[in-house]
Amino acid sequence: MNSISKVLFWMLTIGLGFVNPLISVALVILYYLPGIIQSAVTPAEETIYDEHAEYDEPNEPMKEYSDDIREKMR
Repeated sequence: MNSISKVLFWMLTIGLGFVNPLISVALVILYYLPGIIQSAVTPAEETIYDEHAEYDEPNEPMKEYSDDIREKMR
């Protein structure tokens, strides 16, 4: 949507708001609805992606620490 069509849209919305405010409210909701839906869906996609993420092997101090704990548990 280029700037000319945005200006025309908002002028139409304000003009129709004088005729019937419910029409302008509906137009504003329709204008922002795709962004709202996209932001609602995006966190769900990120959590699905995080579940399948591959993790690196722990670094050496962590391996040594876990071996020490295993020895204490024996």
